[in-house]
Amino acid sequence: MPRFSQPALLADLALRAKWIEAMLVEGFVILTDMPDVDEGLTETAEMIGRIRPTFFGEYFDVKTHINPTNTAYTASALEPHTDTPAEEHAPGVQFLHCRTNTVERGNGLYADGAAVANDFRKRDPEGFKVLSEVPVPFFSEHDTYDKRSRQTIIELDQHGEVSGLTISQRMLDVSDLDQELPDSWYPAFCRFGSMLQEEQYMMTFLMKAGECMVFDNHRIMNGRAASTAESGER
Repeated sequence: MPRFSQPALLADLALRAKWIEAMLVEGFVILTDMPDVDEGLTETAEMIGRIRPTFFGEYFDVKTHINPTNTAYTASALEPHTDTPAEEHAPGVQFLHCRTNTVERGNGLYADGAAVANDFRKRDPEGFKVLSEVPVPFFSEHDTYDKRSRQTIIELDQHGEVSGLTISQRMLDVSDLDQELPDSWYPAFCRFGSMLQEEQYMMTFLMKAGECMVFDNHRIMNGRAASTAESGER
């Protein structure tokens, strides 16, 4: 897994170019030696582009809450997914900055969704066709926002090649597909979902304080195993 030191990137433009190349080739990198302040994350992201807020704002501060309003705020497992599919234009490059992590268990889970989609095309051509052609509704709502969009699960570029995917079962809205489509769409979605969980595609590791996972949100799916909330801080 490519790793770069954040202070070294700030000081070396040539090294920064290697970071960007690693992102294009691998889809993700880990940055180390991150400053333990919000401004350090902003400074890091601005090395490669402009920051575009999501409906959570410029920062999404994920901590375990007693009365959570989002599954991200729990110690429960989260299956691999892409983030904020309810936005018409979901985030591109994302930065997951680990400020502290002393809990037991809770390894991060990552999968190259684009690689799985390409293999799914070979394994299940008809399933691939329906998941790449039929847009489905996603939503996310809270006290201050109500976001909705329609996306295909598998994204294709102008040449018909896989360019990414959009998948999040917890943000998938009630289906309004034409009556003849569910019998083909749902089984294909289940087959693809099962394939995404296959061990050969999964990466798992425990992030440490001072590390930052930088990844292509349209290619790399992220999730986590369950942690023990009472065992520490996260």
